[in-house]
Amino acid sequence: MDIGWRAVSTGATIAATFITTKAVSAGWKAVTGHEPPTDEDDPDVEWWEVIAFTVVSGALLGLARHLALRGATKFYGGPVEKRIDQV
Repeated sequence: MDIGWRAVSTGATIAATFITTKAVSAGWKAVTGHEPPTDEDDPDVEWWEVIAFTVVSGALLGLARHLALRGATKFYGGPVEKRIDQV
């Protein structure tokens, strides 16, 4: 288990999630003019808004996580695999 890789990849994933969540929320507010749907029990929220927000935020979060891990791999070199003949 490579502790350094775990720390770098976890940090990159957390940072990407935080930044993407803020960007998606700001973009949603800029496009629709109101806050993103966060409470599914709110009677003022339309079902299509919930579905659209879920699809957009999920796709962008997945992309951001992928790009963050790719950047972390370039920075750190990726996880180090232990082989039985090297132990």
